[in-house]
Amino acid sequence: MVNISIIMPVYNKESRIKKSIESALNQTYKNFELIIIDDGSTDNSKKIIENYKEKDSRIVLLEQDNKGVSYSRNLGLGLSKAEYISFLDADDELDSRFLENMVKSIEGSDICYCGHYYLKNGYKRKARMKFFKGDIFEKYLYNKCTPNTNSWLIRRSYINKYDIRFSTNMDWGEDMEFFSKVLLHSGNVKCFKGYLTYYYKDGDTCLSENNIDKIYKDIFWMEKLKEYILENEMDTKRRRKLLKAIDSYRLPALIIYRMYSNMFFLEEQEFIKIIKEVKEYTDKFGFTNGLRSLKLLYYKNKVLNYEIKN
Repeated sequence: MVNISIIMPVYNKESRIKKSIESALNQTYKNFELIIIDDGSTDNSKKIIENYKEKDSRIVLLEQDNKGVSYSRNLGLGLSKAEYISFLDADDELDSRFLENMVKSIEGSDICYCGHYYLKNGYKRKARMKFFKGDIFEKYLYNKCTPNTNSWLIRRSYINKYDIRFSTNMDWGEDMEFFSKVLLHSGNVKCFKGYLTYYYKDGDTCLSENNIDKIYKDIFWMEKLKEYILENEMDTKRRRKLLKAIDSYRLPALIIYRMYSNMFFLEEQEFIKIIKEVKEYTDKFGFTNGLRSLKLLYYKNKVLNYEIKN
């Protein structure tokens, strides 16, 4: 049996961490370790973790001053000696057969993913995604196939070969940048065509994701990703397609959807100011993603009409 490290960063998650830890410990596949990094929690998270650690030797607990989720995940990557790694955020959960099914599905590859559910207000719903194999990076950028952070199994030697780590100078988009780098270097991605992870969304999470300040953070991490693609993708045709996916859809979509969500909550002058500041990115929008592009055009026109009327 191959060995796996599940890496869990924790910061003040006392209300959810029991379910997260138990979802890992209850795996049908038993050959794993759960590396938990307590990132300077000030609530009862550490005490809860220690209680589980006393009962299960597969838990490895590390403590540090608060340095952020990226630093914590990178620390876990550096400590792991397992053949494969996976991630689990401290308020999310795994299906009991997650590792079992992922280990079977990854055979012959370095990377495997699955689908995820959203958990909110006691209900769950499937994330909208399609399952592809092979070179899926372009589809990932077009949001056709976008697994969340907990839905991956990756060979550790592959990550180390390309020196892929989470960017510690980002507090938004660092996970998508990381998995984009992972996908850039492989044309042989596998998948389990089912939903094996649970992403918890409470009210605070939704508000945070729609925050208008995220526009500039989206621009920052996507521009950094473009630099990485330019430096590392030697195939001219593939490089051009990936950059087009970012410029014509992914980045305009992130900006326009967030502008639309905040259209009636910002002061008029502030809203118009932001529209002008991001115009160079939204102007690059093109019909490159089917019905998703049509929907994006609708939102874009709503935002632009607001500016004209006001």
